Amino acid sequence: MGFLSWIGKGLKTFFTPESFKTGEKFENYVRKKIFTDRYFELIQRTYGYNEKKNKYVPSSNPDFKLRDRRTSKTFYAEVKYRKYFYKGKVTWCTEEQLNHYRQCNREAPVFIILGIGTVPHRPEFVFLVPLKVANFTQFYFSEIRKYRIHPRHSLTSKRLWRR
Repeated sequence: MGFLSWIGKGLKTFFTPESFKTGEKFENYVRKKIFTDRYFELIQRTYGYNEKKNKYVPSSNPDFKLRDRRTSKTFYAEVKYRKYFYKGKVTWCTEEQLNHYRQCNREAPVFIILGIGTVPHRPEFVFLVPLKVANFTQFYFSEIRKYRIHPRHSLTSKRLWRR
């Protein structure tokens, strides 16, 4: 990498909003630790912040479209990271996003991966929630705790489709 491209990359990183950096860190964690290449093939991924600015194609699709290597089924994963539950609940999307995810769910199942913790690449809690049970833009901990998965173990095909 040349000096000027190194400077350019550094400036992009400097001017990227912190919320996007955090989201991308959690997305990378999910792809590396939860939906690993061993079990799942990445078909599509939404653009990162800097990519959107340069070659933006409007898309409200979930973050990942994946194929299960064992069953060949395709599915979507919408990845959300929050630092904590506030008064026992967390807002994970807007009404508009929820409606669009429901449309995507007609084509292939949509799963929400919700990470909670102080560090996005080492969340304390991870939940794998099927969109079919997400009736609102908020999740209450008491309702989604049964969808908790181990944050350090990769997901297998069997565990995914049991949801």
